[in-house]
Amino acid sequence: MQDLKSCLSIGLVLLSSDFNVIGMNDYARMLLAPAMKDGLGKKLLDYHPRRTHEKIMGLLKELSGAEADTPFAMVIDVLNKVLMINLSRLDIIKPVPRAHWAMTFIDVSEQTGAEINTSSGRVELKKFPVYDNGACRFLDADSVYCIRSDGNYCKVFTADRSYYLHLSLKAILQRYTGPNFFRVHKSFVVNLKHVHTITRSSDGKAWISFDRETVQAVPLARRKLAEFKQALSLR
Repeated sequence: MQDLKSCLSIGLVLLSSDFNVIGMNDYARMLLAPAMKDGLGKKLLDYHPRRTHEKIMGLLKELSGAEADTPFAMVIDVLNKVLMINLSRLDIIKPVPRAHWAMTFIDVSEQTGAEINTSSGRVELKKFPVYDNGACRFLDADSVYCIRSDGNYCKVFTADRSYYLHLSLKAILQRYTGPNFFRVHKSFVVNLKHVHTITRSSDGKAWISFDRETVQAVPLARRKLAEFKQALSLR
């Protein structure tokens, strides 16, 4: 697992209370230049493709409802780069007291091993960027045992602990397209490399256990059983 060095350049974008882009630093201007042809002052949505508006509005709604002192962090891909962003609320007292927003970001394309899939056009990652006690870390895919959906986040489990990642299970499978990650349930993805066995509970439900007892077993959906066994046989 890698840590993010503190010397990396940090982008800063200032947003008004109604999410107009009202300022940014030089690094943000440089990185976001292709999307900023019309300059500052427009709604945040106006800088994004229409197909992404619904998702962005959902994130803004979640952000607006967050506690004032709670930072909001996630991973996005923009202009074929992978950015780790953090959104936080600012209290402005002049000329009129109101909340504004500051978005800071770092380019983690290199640290995540990001590459563009020439077939899908999507940005794919080789490492999982997660926050851990205020620090940004990068988990090797092989160290991940399973991933559980947890609201708008996912929880990533390694042999000895877990981390939050702001991506849906669907987005994770789009970003990590190697043969080892398999969706076994509507709420779980497992790493086939760490699967130990399939067991059944007294009520007949199938469960997947791993090669480390510290990692809890996860459910296996009945409709996924045959496909999962085939995937295991091809490892």
